[in-house]
Amino acid sequence: MSFPKIEHIDDVTPHVSFDKGFVVSRRPNHTVIDYVFALPETFDTPIARECGGLKFDRDGLLIGRPFHKFFNLGERERIEEIDWSVPHAVQDKLDGSMVHPVLLEGSLTFMTRMGATAQAMAAGSEADSGTLDLSRHLLAAGITPVFEFTSPENRIVVAYERPALTLLTARDMVSGTYLPQIELADLAERFAVPLVRSHGSIADARAFAEAARREAGIEGYVVCFDDGHRLKLKTDAYVLRHRALSGVHLEKNVLAWVATGAVDDVIPLLPPEIGERVLTYQGTVNAGLAEQARAIRTFVAEHGDLSRKDFAALVSKRIDPRLKQAAFAAFDGRDPADVLLALVTRAAGSENRVEAVRDLFGMHWSTTGLPLPELEA
Repeated sequence: MSFPKIEHIDDVTPHVSFDKGFVVSRRPNHTVIDYVFALPETFDTPIARECGGLKFDRDGLLIGRPFHKFFNLGERERIEEIDWSVPHAVQDKLDGSMVHPVLLEGSLTFMTRMGATAQAMAAGSEADSGTLDLSRHLLAAGITPVFEFTSPENRIVVAYERPALTLLTARDMVSGTYLPQIELADLAERFAVPLVRSHGSIADARAFAEAARREAGIEGYVVCFDDGHRLKLKTDAYVLRHRALSGVHLEKNVLAWVATGAVDDVIPLLPPEIGERVLTYQGTVNAGLAEQARAIRTFVAEHGDLSRKDFAALVSKRIDPRLKQAAFAAFDGRDPADVLLALVTRAAGSENRVEAVRDLFGMHWSTTGLPLPELEA
């Protein structure tokens, strides 16, 4: 597998655009090129697959080249389409934040894909002398070392007992070539830096994939081919929890859990603080639904002896237009709560629809103050 040569930001910017999901974030002393959403065609070129956190200095020179974009096993290549005889090794896929150092105006700075984030600063504070020395050694040679930062305070899904920076790989900035595993092992030993665990090669790919997906307590594995090609495989349990965590960022997802009765299934997948907030939100929505249903029942009890025509005229004057269907359901002897629940279910289809009924049920969703991690796309 070959990678495009990159030395300057001008080697990249002509090939990326926001309409394909890429952002060029210019900061006072550096620039980050990253993707913020992915379309089917987002990663259709070699240059595009490099744009997952490229870093350039104020003069546009490349100072950081972490992983190229690689995909889940089966996402773009089926098991039977892969040549498993090509030299490769299976590595643990750690569940933290990818970080890498750069030399920024002479100072060693850790960054995530998005730059100098809170997670990057936390990772930098945990870097010991060996990690710092290794980083300077490789950066001086034009190579980006890539680490995974795991910590109890930086939990994604899998819990870790103590903070750690684990060396994942190292990559020549200009050519994109990955250092061979044997060189990484030598560097890790020389600088006393933890190295991601390797499990050797795969004998039966299908059996490996089936067994890996059933595992628990880990994120999964990365298959690293000697030529730089990579594939990732996540366990089914991790994928389920990750989807739940991703869902809390949008209120429509949380409202959908409430409306479809899925909260009890989702809560065990979430960290306690986030789960408590979802339960509070559920209580607010359900209380709002109950109050509106009670008000409609009272209205119908008071005016149910009217003709349908007169009742319709009164509803037009006294009932919010969004609740008319529920009022007529009650007038016809049906439970207005069912109609209201259907209204909320439809509202969960988009953020705009949620906003359109928010005042009816008094709901408000916020992730402020929650320990939400940076999730891998």
